[in-house]
Amino acid sequence: MAPGRGIGCQRVTCLAQYPFVIVRVACAICPSRQGSYRLARLAEKYGADTPLERVLDGIAHDCPYPPPDKVQGNEYVPRCHAYFPDLTGPPKPPDLPPALGGLRVVRGGKG
Repeated sequence: MAPGRGIGCQRVTCLAQYPFVIVRVACAICPSRQGSYRLARLAEKYGADTPLERVLDGIAHDCPYPPPDKVQGNEYVPRCHAYFPDLTGPPKPPDLPPALGGLRVVRGGKG
């Protein structure tokens, strides 16, 4: 695994560096396995300097698939695909109020 996860050009390696108040976790292969946690509660439970990989292992401990570093065998063995969706792609805070999200065009309005 990479030593940290990136958002923009910033590397995030532990909870103390996490840029948002809400920590969202999702699974790439199990659409029903997703959730959000408060950063303060995760830091209290796991410690602020805990690496994100260890936090993810703790959150996804009941995943039916083993973590990638614990799987032996070939590429066809299923692995846990839990990840932090807010640390991939363009930075958009999960706790951004809808009013600050920008304007949108509504089709069929007056005009």
